Amino acid sequence: MAKWGLFIVSIGCLLLLFSANAKTGKYDILNLTTALFLLIVGAFILVKEKRRNKTEKD
Repeated sequence: MAKWGLFIVSIGCLLLLFSANAKTGKYDILNLTTALFLLIVGAFILVKEKRRNKTEKD
């Protein structure tokens, strides 16, 4: 499950990178919101998995 979280975060980072237009200095709002959503979901999955592994060790 943690692999999927890292994968979603990496896709979000790529979308964040490509949401900016270097020539005009403007952002594509749809790509930006999608990237932020994927980053939040991926981080949530990673934190959830980390907590689950911590409780299983105890």
